[in-house]
Amino acid sequence: MTTVELVCFSLVALVVLAAAALDVRTRRYPAWLALGLLVSCLLARLALEGAGTAGTGLLAGLLGALGCAGPYALLALSGPRVGWGDVLLLAGVGAGLGFPRGLAAAFLISVVGAVAALVVLWRRRRSDTVAARGTNASVDSARAIPYGLPIALGAIWAMGWGGPALEPVTDEELEPGIELLDAGVEAGAGEASGNAPAQD
Repeated sequence: MTTVELVCFSLVALVVLAAAALDVRTRRYPAWLALGLLVSCLLARLALEGAGTAGTGLLAGLLGALGCAGPYALLALSGPRVGWGDVLLLAGVGAGLGFPRGLAAAFLISVVGAVAALVVLWRRRRSDTVAARGTNASVDSARAIPYGLPIALGAIWAMGWGGPALEPVTDEELEPGIELLDAGVEAGAGEASGNAPAQD
């Protein structure tokens, strides 16, 4: 684990767990918590790795933020299913995890959210059935799960994801391929000269 991953992953873990706890208890978390995560991770990436590339530095943080929060921003625009506070927290998660891990986080968060939604629907159907039989059903058991919880679980899951790393290719790694290409060109040239028709 690199220094920037150690710093940013720690920030992400602390903030998403705090946001999930607040979301479960009060159904909201302060916007400054999510914004602080986003700004802190981007500044940490800039300070430790500079502007960087697609896989490192500030650029990786920006791409991760866009990849993680972008799909949920579209959902927030289309209706009340996702709040803008959640979108801001997702941008912070993506900035901390970088690219392409931020994309993995978006996918894993959606998986956890879908499972949570199925559980809520099952409990709601069960409580409606119990209420129809004349017994008291707990309305609380059918409440929707705050989205801060799936964000926290999916983000922590994504931290352990061992997907492809976008590392720059060095000259040493390119040399064997270049040598093979050179050998192929020389062999092709030799064959072409050997097969040339003799001229009088």
